[in-house]
Parts: sequence; C-alpha cells; structure tokens
Amino acid sequence: MKNRPRVRMGLASALALVALVLLTYVPFAMSDDPPKPTSGEEPHRSPIALALSTDGTRILTANQTSGTVSLVDTAAGRVLAEVATGDKPAGVALAKDGRRGAVTHWYGYDLAVLEVGSEKLEVVGRVAVGPEPRGVVIGDDGKTAYVAVGVSNEVVRVDLDAREVTGRLAVGREPRGLALSPDGTHLLVGNTRSQSLSLISLGSWTVERTFPIKGDNLRQVTFSGDGSTGYVANLRNKGFATTRNNIDLGWVLGQCLTRVRIDDSEPFATLTLDAQGRAAADVYGAAAGRDGQYLAVSCGGTHEVMIFRTDLAKLPWRSLSSRDMIDPSLLKNDGRFRRVAVGGRPTELAFAADGKTLYVANYLDDSIQVVDAVSAKLTHTIPLGGPKELSLVRRGEILFHAAERSFNQWYSCSTCHPDGHTNGLDFDTLNDGRQDLSTAHLRSRKKVPTLRRVSETGPWTWHGWQKSLEDATIESFTKSMQGPRPADDEVKALVAYLNTLEFPRNPFRNPDGSLSPEAQRGEAIFRSSKTACTKCHSGPELTDGKIHIVGLEERDDAYEGYNPPSLRGVYDKDPFLHDGRSKTLRDALTDPHSPEIVSALGTLSESETDDLIAYLKSL
Repeated sequence: MKNRPRVRMGLASALALVALVLLTYVPFAMSDDPPKPTSGEEPHRSPIALALSTDGTRILTANQTSGTVSLVDTAAGRVLAEVATGDKPAGVALAKDGRRGAVTHWYGYDLAVLEVGSEKLEVVGRVAVGPEPRGVVIGDDGKTAYVAVGVSNEVVRVDLDAREVTGRLAVGREPRGLALSPDGTHLLVGNTRSQSLSLISLGSWTVERTFPIKGDNLRQVTFSGDGSTGYVANLRNKGFATTRNNIDLGWVLGQCLTRVRIDDSEPFATLTLDAQGRAAADVYGAAAGRDGQYLAVSCGGTHEVMIFRTDLAKLPWRSLSSRDMIDPSLLKNDGRFRRVAVGGRPTELAFAADGKTLYVANYLDDSIQVVDAVSAKLTHTIPLGGPKELSLVRRGEILFHAAERSFNQWYSCSTCHPDGHTNGLDFDTLNDGRQDLSTAHLRSRKKVPTLRRVSETGPWTWHGWQKSLEDATIESFTKSMQGPRPADDEVKALVAYLNTLEFPRNPFRNPDGSLSPEAQRGEAIFRSSKTACTKCHSGPELTDGKIHIVGLEERDDAYEGYNPPSLRGVYDKDPFLHDGRSKTLRDALTDPHSPEIVSALGTLSESETDDLIAYLKSL
C-alpha cells in the first residue's frame, strides 16, 4: 500500500460524508415584517426564477443574492418596482389576474405573499412552509399556492388568504421544479435526487403517478400547451472516469431534455443535447410554447439557450435511454435545432402567449433577456440592476459556473456541486490514484461532497492527501475537468467564492436552537466511549482532519485510510460514506459504519440508534 502519493483529484471529492432521508422538521418562528434592504454597494440581483403574467405584460423575478423581487414591464423593458422579501429567494409565482404573487425563500424557509400593483410591489404576509423551499405556483383560483420543499421531500399547499399551510404531500427526494397543468388540475414535480417526476392531482390531493427517469440535477419542469406531455432538462451520469477520451465521447456525463407522457402511455424519452467538441452544460430551464411549435432549454454552464422546432420534422426522441451525443440529424441546419448565445448564466424560461417570444432569467447577467424563437436571436436585454464592477467573490462565482473551463465545455464546478452543495452522485475523478476501467468496477467512484464551509475542513479529498484548497482548485480545473490551468488571480477569486458558502440554519433544532429530548440522549451516545464518534468527528467542524482506518478500505487503495468529513448539515448529505453505498444514515450506522465495526466497543440498540440519528440531524 502506498503512503499517500500525489495523485489526480477533483473539487468534486473535497470533503463530506453523509446525509439522510428526512423524517420531520421543526419550523422556525418567523416575523411578518419583510427584511430591510441592505445598505452600501448596489447588490447583484441574480434572478434565479421568473413568472410571466397571462397577458405577457409583466414579469416577477426572484433575485437570489439581493433578497428581492422585481416587477418588470416587458413592453417598456424596465423595472417598475423592487421589494425586499427574504433570505435567498428561490421561486416566484404570479396569479392569473396579475394582482397577487408569491415568492419562496431557500434559506428563509418561508413563502412571502405579494400584492402586485400596476407599478408597485408589497409584501403583505408570509407563511412558514419548511426547510429549503424552491419552486412555487399559484392555482387558478388565485388563492392557493403550492410549494416544493426540498429537505422535507414534500409539496406543501398554502391558503394565501388565511396565510396558513393546509396540506402536505410526500413526493420524491428533493423536489424543486413545479408546473401547473394548463387546465389547472394537476402539478408536475421534479424530484432532483430521486430521478423521478411526480404527478399530483389537486382535486384528490394525491400523487397520481410517479415517472422514473434516468436523470439528475432536475430543475425547471413544464407542461406542453395541451397538457399531454411534461418536460424537464437534466444531467445524465454515465459513470466513466474523467479522462479526456471519456469526456470527449460523452461517457462521463451528458445533458438531456426528457419528456414524459402524462397518461403514462409511453415510457420516458430523451433528446441528448451534447455535440462532440461543443457540449452543453448545466441545463436548467425548460419551456414549451402553447401551440407546441417550439421547445426551449437553458444551459447555464455554456451560457446559451437551445431552441427546438417541432413542426418541421419529427424530433429524434430516444425511449428509455439517452445517446452519448446529439442525434446527427439535428446538426443539419434544417431549423429543428439552434443554439442562442446569451452569456451569463441563463436559468428559468417562459414563453409568451404567442409561443415565439421567450423570456430568460439570467442569473450572472443580472437581467431578463428576450429571445425570438423564430430567428433564434437574442433581441434585447432588460437590466435588473447591479454593481458597476465585479467583486472578487463574483468573479469566483462566474468561474464556478463556467463550463468552458472544462475539456470541450462538458461541465463546470457547479455541475457536481449545484449551489455549492452536492447532487448526491458519485464520479471517478481519478483523485484516489487509480482508474476504474468499466462501470462494473466502481470502487474508484467517490460521492460528491458538499462545499459548504469547505475552507474550514481541510485537508481535502476523501483520503485527505490534499493540503491546500488553492491547489485543490487547480487540480479540479486541470484534472477533473481536463481544462487549462487557472491563473493565480482566478484561483484567488474562486477560493473567495468558496469562502462564502455556508449551511442554512438547521431545521432539526427547536426555535430557540436547543435540542429535542431525543437529540439530547443522542448527544450522550455520540460522546460516549461506546461509539467513539468523537475520536474522528470532533472540534468546531466535527472533523479532526486526520487519517483513520475505518473498515471501508480496499486492498488496492493507493492511500491508507480516510479523512473524516464534517458532520455539520448531515441531514442533507445523502447518500452516505465515501462511495455512497448507504442510502440513509440508518443504513450507515447499522452496517458499514456501525459503532460495532468502526470501534469494536459495542452495539447500539434500536432506540439508541434512533436517538443518535436525532442528534446527528441537529448538527
């Protein structure tokens, strides 16, 4: 066994251990008063989501980094009003009559109710909905909102008049995108970590159907104009090591547009979006024109929007699978497929009623953009406001989302670490000193760790051989991404951005921050000699930064032992262990990483395991 030689690594293998399937949560007390706007330098708006009015005259944008919502006049091309709403806005919705809106707050754990005037916005109430809400829609009655709550794996129903939650419905793991069917009777939900879409009947308030798909990193979902089909843009993890040849052949990962038939009459089908030598990256938005003539996909990593025309000839959908590359027939310039460069990081999309005018929320451009689907051209841009010069942190954020820094622009840092966190997947980034030559032998594939508080949890990589975060970023760009070496100022900028990544508040603590009785008992178990947890997971970050033999080693490991990741925020780091072999925290604690195996000091009873899990979730 080698003594920690220098090997290839990627930022996707920097730290972290576990997470778990959520059981319950404790909501935090909320103020009815919206937050005050921050003073000082003009903030970036970073629109992550948009909602278009039925008549197409107004747009609401959820501005993630400024904590605001903007009201935009589409004809005049200007911002009419902007109001501070909460911590990290993530989803926004507009009622059919255009007079009421709603915005969810990813870190605020609530939904704010908006009164929308002709040229004004006002927060008139808020509702606690649960941890890390994202997508939101308002029903046809204008009185009911539906929210995707990511950590609790639920869609929550909210009465906007009474400002209270009236229902919770379990769906797949980490729901994000929501779409309301054209007839207002159903919701389509994208479950980003469980490779599925859920169809909810609003009348019976049940999950009517679940569509398994082969896709990850699900974001915006949408219905076709006639409601017969659902669409989502997604990543597909192919499983091979990050060599230049594998990347070039589309064997590491790929980007797809996936469709499902709502009546379940056909299995899911995909359009692969990657062209050899010029891949797509970080697909996010999906939109369909009402007349069915155009489909659109946004690619945040390659700074473009893709337009598909459906009426010229049949699109080459592939059933139950995906191609390694885009179907060659789409590259013949026959008008069915075109790429529109928009710059920045395009996220959510919305077609106007004409089915040809496409509105684009562009996060890194601080703008709403307008694309004409007929000519496939960017026609104009509506600025939302922002600073005159880019800060060091913003430059780092741009690099983090830049797929052109990888070989043939296949992926960015954000591909594996969306939002600076984890997508729960595993990859062979060559950082452990060996390469798996087939998907049948997967020991070199390591789970993507979170990058939250990554600067505080060195050394890095699962084996702990990397001692410098700066060097880790260089290795990521040049080895995991097979791209050019970043300049010194770029490394500095990226590290500055990584330093800003923090955990949201823990939803498993009481409103005053204290522990539940179960978690208090679990803390005693955690600190007891019976488990010896603190031997590896100690200090303010719950990791000692040393290398330990924990019984998970392989005979041909290039490194000896593993670096214990931080247990902070463990409730949202599933699956568990370095290779993701344990799907839940209970799985990890009762088999491969049980106290009996790790310390040989004792076995936990079922009730002790329950209490230990309660404590771990509170960290």
